[in-house]
Amino acid sequence: MSDMSDQSDQLQGTVERITYYNEETGYSVIRLNADRHSGLVTVVGNLPQVQPGESLHLKGAWTVHPQYGRQFKAEWCRQVLPATIEGIKRYLGSGLIKGVGPVTASRIVQRFGLDTLRVLDEEPRRLREALGVGPKRAAAIARAWEEQKQIREVMLFLQSHGVTTNLAVKIYKTYGDDALQVVQEDPYRLAHDIWGVGFKTADKIARDLGLPLDAPSRVQAGVAYTLSQLADEGHVYAPEEELVAQTNRLLDVSPDLVRAAIEELDVEEVVRRETLV
Repeated sequence: MSDMSDQSDQLQGTVERITYYNEETGYSVIRLNADRHSGLVTVVGNLPQVQPGESLHLKGAWTVHPQYGRQFKAEWCRQVLPATIEGIKRYLGSGLIKGVGPVTASRIVQRFGLDTLRVLDEEPRRLREALGVGPKRAAAIARAWEEQKQIREVMLFLQSHGVTTNLAVKIYKTYGDDALQVVQEDPYRLAHDIWGVGFKTADKIARDLGLPLDAPSRVQAGVAYTLSQLADEGHVYAPEEELVAQTNRLLDVSPDLVRAAIEELDVEEVVRRETLV
């Protein structure tokens, strides 16, 4: 997993409370009950939406804020489901699942103990065995849990392919539950749809996913990127053979594939070809 350099600081612990969370960007300020640290630690950064009671494995760097003091700035985050009775109670009762507050969470955990999360995953109908949980409520809890499970799976998949936590949050915020499908089918869409994601970042993700070097989507994205670079240099057009040559150097593919990509982009009206007399 190409997440961060081994030189980065690491921090593990349990989320005590969420001080601030921005739904659009994922920017968070949390208080962490960190392993091998006395007292609570402040963690800041773009994170997935975490919950009290959840365990986190973080990588980043210690910083000193002029007003708030020592903080851990997280650049990478792996969520770990709670493994203690108290942790599971807090996690389920945190507002994560619609219809489950502290009282209901306590009753569910009292019935299933450390097996609670497995029951939610594999046997959600058994939730009716908990005091005060009827069939309709059990079904609603099961649906909400499944939605949260999908979010966790998307984040885990993206991070396992070298996507930073910051970018993974942006991807999920942009595409929602379709994020996996978009990234797997056309990772170059990220460069068009998400601010701050360029061709090289999208290409790295695509390569990590095993997309062939000569995939049409890669070549077309390379042509568009090369044109944008030329435009940034002040050019208003580019001779086709120059565009082919520069794209070829960028992608290391056959010039014929580049020409075919230009033709396709012309048909789709992404680029405009003109013959100068």
